[in-house]
Order: sequence, then structure tokens, then C-alpha cells
Amino acid sequence: MTLRQILDVLWKRKWIIAAVTIAALLTAVFYLQVRTVTYVSSSLVRLNDVVSVGAVTGEVGGVAVDVGQEAATSPAVLAAAAAQLGEDPAALAGSVSADVDDSTALTRLYISAVGSSPDQAQARAAALTSAYTAHVDEQLATALATLQQRQTDAIAEARALQQEVADNPGDAIAATNLATALSQMTSINLSIESVNDAGAATAIVTDAQPGESTVPSALIVLLLALATGIIVSIAAALIRDQFDNRLRGEDEIEGIADARSLGELSWDRSVANTTPPLPVAHNERTDLSERLRTLRSTLQVFLPPRESVAVITSVEPGDGKSFVSANLAMAWARAGKTVILVGGDLRRPDLGRYFGEAADGEGLADILDEHEIGEALWREAVETRLNTTKYRRLRILPAGAEPPDPADLLARPVLGEVVAHLRTLADVVIIDSPPAIGMADAALLALQSDGAVVIASVRKTDRVMLAETVTALRAAGAEVIGVVANRSRRKLPKTYSAYYVNQRAAADTARASSTPDGAPEDTMDDLRKLLNTTPRPESRGRLRTGADDGESAPEPPDSSEADRKTASDAS
Repeated sequence: MTLRQILDVLWKRKWIIAAVTIAALLTAVFYLQVRTVTYVSSSLVRLNDVVSVGAVTGEVGGVAVDVGQEAATSPAVLAAAAAQLGEDPAALAGSVSADVDDSTALTRLYISAVGSSPDQAQARAAALTSAYTAHVDEQLATALATLQQRQTDAIAEARALQQEVADNPGDAIAATNLATALSQMTSINLSIESVNDAGAATAIVTDAQPGESTVPSALIVLLLALATGIIVSIAAALIRDQFDNRLRGEDEIEGIADARSLGELSWDRSVANTTPPLPVAHNERTDLSERLRTLRSTLQVFLPPRESVAVITSVEPGDGKSFVSANLAMAWARAGKTVILVGGDLRRPDLGRYFGEAADGEGLADILDEHEIGEALWREAVETRLNTTKYRRLRILPAGAEPPDPADLLARPVLGEVVAHLRTLADVVIIDSPPAIGMADAALLALQSDGAVVIASVRKTDRVMLAETVTALRAAGAEVIGVVANRSRRKLPKTYSAYYVNQRAAADTARASSTPDGAPEDTMDDLRKLLNTTPRPESRGRLRTGADDGESAPEPPDSSEADRKTASDAS
């Protein structure tokens, strides 16, 4: 997929992206409400060289000591710290820890404590640090006292051995014992000197500070949730699009159905509120009306210039085939062609919504039902069933009474005679056919025409069903002119707005700019009618621009030139 296609997909799936992102943010807000916030505070204690050795070896001068990492969280130290805080030692044990930093020559110990508030964390860390340093001092004092006692004993022993050697100079054993006692005494003396010269057993390098939160801040949580929601929603939108088998636009038609694309018809909400929904019946320029006129000009390339018959069908019900049929017929009539619109949908005729009573009464079904196989069909039998409309050059052959077997009725050979007579009665015949999927009606009607136009809905029509529709029509022997993508949401570039501006809105704007404030609306309407009915010089031809309210303009001198101008305007 190209970057443009990815952006189009993301825009079309914007509600998925918004929903997933909002869900992620709501989850983050809920987490912020229920999470437990804790704080941690730490202090750094440095041990002197004698205690550092004792922390590793477990002894000082040969005397066992407990001054290492484990001592910081020993029961004795925890009990002393808990006594300072007035807390339970067992509760305190679960919220403190000690870690050794042996990256330097002198051992350093990080003492950390966790609390429910910054002050509590600081108090716990400070209390544990104080208890630990006191414990180390006590251990070192005990070791020094032991060494001093050993020193006294060693001196006494050396003196006794010295006296023994003096009394018996030839006693080798006594001499050896004296040497050993003197060496031991020297070692004890050195140990005592090292302890005394080492200075303070501990030094607090960093005091405990008010605790810092152990969980991310609310802003970070919300930002992470937002980023996660956007990433996940984009991934979900792209994956959803890959599994979406619906038609996305006219550029996919040729690859899906192996049929030419005849263009896109845009979605226009205002049409639903228009009675009747015939946007091409007025002089107002809209995106939809211009696209319908462009479709008319495109079909003229593939249809005979006179006595042409086109069947308008669709993939599924609701794709807009009756809307397109009615507006194409209207567009051809306004272009100066004589047009007959045939209600070929004998199951659910819908042309009455566009032309009222002109689409009711006897029609195609009655003609086919009245003429058995082999019975001649006169042109008058068809012509008398044609109803005129309030639009010039446009007549309608209604669907007629709904038969019990529409497909069997359309399969009668007389259908070809009906279409042949219709060809002689108009320049263009448009047949509004039922949907092509699952029914033979559309194929039977298309066999009698110059080609079928298939209407598909963007973001609704299944691609497989579109391909099957075209394949079924061709398998029946019908000519498929192409496919029209209806209800497209694709917007035209803003540079086209000058060409599609609503003429009536432009007239209102010009009127407002040239009329004093407060001028009566009725007065301006009368002025506009007067301008539209003013006689024009004969040299300007018969074409006038004041046709409105459903009435088409008089036929121009050259209808093909008018068609070319309309196609040029639409492009």
C-alpha cells in the first residue's frame, strides 16, 4: 500500500482509531484511580578499610564480626530501627533493603526504604541507617575488646615462656613456644593498631531524602496510554481494512470484475430531502448532478447515437439503480434526446418515487402478459402504454401489475419485440432492471439491449458478488458496458468548487451584494423572474438559461455540441 492509500484507510477508519484511543485513555484513568502509590528513600553508608575487610571475610583481626550486607537487615538492626519508628519489626522488614556497591576500594552500602508517603520512606531509611551504623560500631568495639584481651593473654604467656627459657636455656621447645607467642602478640598488636588507626567505622555519605514515587507520574501514564492507543488502533484499522472485502472505489473495479469503470457517483445527503430526488432536473450545479451528466456523456461513447437501449442493474438491492436510471433518463432528456424510461423491475418497481403517477398504470408486465408466443405485437400496443411526464422529451413505460412469475414473463420472445418498438419511439431507452444477483430478470432484459450498466455501492458491495454479477451477465450472453461506483465519499479538490458552485446560491450572493439591506424577498424573486423572462435576440438561438423547477431548457441547435459542453464542465 502506498502512503496515500494508508492515509485514506486511516481516515475511513477514524472512528475505530478514536474508539480504541479513548478506551486506552479510560483504562489509564482507571489505573490511576486504583493504583497504590509508594515512595522510596535511600542513604549511602561508607565503611572504613577494616570494616570493609570484615564485611567480606566476616572477621576483624581474627575476631568474628557481623558487619556485611546481611547485617543491615538482620533482626537485631530491624528491631532497633522499629523501636525508633514505633513500628512493628515484621512490617518494617518487608519495606527495607540493603545493596552493596563494591565498585570502590572501600565498601559502600545503599540502604533503601519504601513508604506510603515521602516522609515515611525518609524516616524508615534514616532509622535503618542509624541502627546499622550503631550495630557496626558495637561489633567493632566488641572485636577491639576481644583483641585487647587476647593481647593481655599473649603478653602474659610470652613472659612466662621467657622466664622458662631463662631458667633452662637449652630447652628448645620452650624457645620455640616463646617465638610463637611473640609472633602472635605482634599480630594482635598490629590488628589493634589498624582498628585504632582506621578511624570511624562508618560514614554517612548521603543522608536519606524525602521519598520519590516508585510509579510513573499521571502525565507519563496518560502519554503512554495515548501512544499505545494510537499505535494499536492504527494497526487494528489497517488489519480490518485488509479483511474488508467491500468495494472501496472505482479504481478497484477493473481488477475485481474485469470490467471498465464508468466513474463514481458521490454521496449527497441533500438528495434524500429533495422531492423528487432528481438532482439533474434543475439548473443547480452540484457534485452529484455533474457526475451524473458525466456518466451520461461516457455512456454515449458506448451506445449507438440513435435508438439505443441501456439496462441499468445492480449487484444488490439498495445500490441505487432506480436513482441512476431516473437521473440518466432526465439528463438525456435535458440534452435534447427523446427518452423512454422503462420500469423493468417487475418485482419491486420504484420509479413512482421519482415521477409519481406517470410511473403507475399498465405497462411492460401487461404487454408481455397479453401476448402469447407467436402472437404479433403492434407498435400501438406499446405506444399507448407510454405515460408522459412533466419533463419535456421524457416518457415512461411503467412496470405494470406485478406478475406471479416475472422471470418467466420476461423470457417470452415478445420482450424483444417490445424493445424493438421502443427503439423506434425514442433516441434513448433506459430500462430500470432488478438486481442481477440471484435473478434472471436483469440478464433477460440485457440480452435485448445494447449493454448493461452495473451499479455497485462503495463500502457496501462485496467484491466477490460484484465479480459474480458481471460474470453471470456475460455468461448469459449480455454485453456489460461497465460498472458505476455509487455513494462514493471521495471529495473533489477545492479547486473544482468554482465549477460546481450552486447557481442559485451564487444568484443569492449577487443579489445580497447589490441590494440594500432589508429589501423584501418577494420583490427580488419578482425581479429575477422578470430577468429570466425578458425576450432574447434571435441571434442568440433558442437556448435559454432560465429553465428551472424540473422544466428542461429548449433543445439547442446541436445536441452533440451541448453534450460536449456538459462533459467539459463536468471534467
